[in-house]
Amino acid sequence: MKLFVYIVFLLIGSTSFGQYVPLGAITMWTDGYVVTLQNDTLRGQVRVGSLINDSPASILIRTSDTNKIKLKGDDLRLVAQWIPEFSYSTGYIPRQREMVVFERVPNPRRNGKPMLLERLTPFGGSVALYFDAAGWKKTTEFTFGNFTVETDYQDFSYIVLKNGQESWVAKRGDMEVVHDKLFGDCPAFIRNYPSATRRSWREFGEMVASYNQLCSKE
Repeated sequence: MKLFVYIVFLLIGSTSFGQYVPLGAITMWTDGYVVTLQNDTLRGQVRVGSLINDSPASILIRTSDTNKIKLKGDDLRLVAQWIPEFSYSTGYIPRQREMVVFERVPNPRRNGKPMLLERLTPFGGSVALYFDAAGWKKTTEFTFGNFTVETDYQDFSYIVLKNGQESWVAKRGDMEVVHDKLFGDCPAFIRNYPSATRRSWREFGEMVASYNQLCSKE
């Protein structure tokens, strides 16, 4: 079993602003919980058994020494796994990142079909970023122990969800359009970030965190 962790060194400094890199599903037993489509919460030891397009397809929950439950990803609203303590020994996973969370959200890459996608921003706020597996282009990577570490990137994109409803793909080449569509309804935000171009892409996570702080409705 492996815990696949994808780390982009150039983005580590932005993690305090919510622009997390994808860590991937944890395929070893670790503490966590799942929420079903019926809003039932099951807690215990959680292990992702298989993935399809980086989305959990089968999940095992060990609620006791004798009770083990297997569920399909299609039956779940949320999967949350605590990151094992040993994972921080590499020094590349920020301590403020405590869990790997997958949420069922409409995926614009699949004509809006709800899928379990890895959430990259903290809970709370109107805007959430999710890992866009189809838009992530890897470059050099190397493996040690249970980790696969990526040292750089060519390009990447996010699935963006606003107000829990509308979702779309945000990528560097469309930064100007994304800026207007995502943030243009908040004068307080526009005063801080009056415009954005593809050169501002590295600040995108910071912008989302700022928007959520300044503009999100309770």
